[in-house]
Amino acid sequence: MDRAFQVFFPALFLLLLLAAIPTEASSVLDVFGTNAPSANPPATNTPPVNIFSQPIVLTPEQLDLQEAKRLASEGRLDEAFDKASAILQKDPKALEALILRGNINVDRQKWDLADSDYNSALQIDPDNITAKINRAEMKFRQKNYDAARSDFTALETNPDFGDLAAYKVFLCDLFGGHEDVAQKELATFNLSESNPSYYFGNVAWDLFHKNNDDARTWLNSAVHIYAPKKIILYGSSLKDLGYLPIPPP
Repeated sequence: MDRAFQVFFPALFLLLLLAAIPTEASSVLDVFGTNAPSANPPATNTPPVNIFSQPIVLTPEQLDLQEAKRLASEGRLDEAFDKASAILQKDPKALEALILRGNINVDRQKWDLADSDYNSALQIDPDNITAKINRAEMKFRQKNYDAARSDFTALETNPDFGDLAAYKVFLCDLFGGHEDVAQKELATFNLSESNPSYYFGNVAWDLFHKNNDDARTWLNSAVHIYAPKKIILYGSSLKDLGYLPIPPP
């Protein structure tokens, strides 16, 4: 699994979205409204069972964290918040619980509480990429594009998140009233003719300009190249803004 997805997703804002998707094949069809098949159909062969492997034993704290994530994925946000808070009462420096509670607070639109949780996580681990990205995403969801842009710009040099961060900067400029800047950024994406930013930059540009048919073509191309989880990672902001799924032709 790609590292960008591993780090970004227990966090996010896409936690509820992913939980609502029953299979990889249906994710793009249901969430983004394309007619393209999944780029990575599930394997049909069942892997052999290793009878000598030892079962993984989780600590009570890990079990509580799993339960909080499950409640959040089911949309039971108040219960998930209480469970995450109970973990933090026992251990105020439980980093993953802090970030999870921040995500829950974002979904509850408790912006100040979410910001406090992310900042607390960054005080514990100043380099925590998950907290940084999710805090920037929170500002984007609030349509505070200039502040989100600043946070995403700081992540562009990260080797694992540089392309995603550049794409998010482009979205902040496009939707934040700096279309001329966004157009230059899109031209840079187009020079590469590769990376998800190339495809999704053009999806966003066409949706913004109400060229739905062209946007659908770009999205279908991306679906044939990238795994569904990557599609969701790059498409989530457009879904949050109401541009996806694309209306049928």
